[in-house]
Amino acid sequence: MIDILALKPGDRLQLRERILAEVTQNMEDGMWVEVRYLEAPNEADKGLIELCHAQDIVALLDGSQPV
Repeated sequence: MIDILALKPGDRLQLRERILAEVTQNMEDGMWVEVRYLEAPNEADKGLIELCHAQDIVALLDGSQPV
């Protein structure tokens, strides 16, 4: 399980629906982080900044510290 409180800006996440995102801000409530979409099935969503709920996070990626 991923410790949402330990996520920091720059951490990369695999989200549901094949979305790769980067954390831009941690709301520090244990449930929400703000992310920027780096890759998404719909190209128009690339660069989108959204709030992401903990249940939508599949994995912490690429050399980010394990949590």
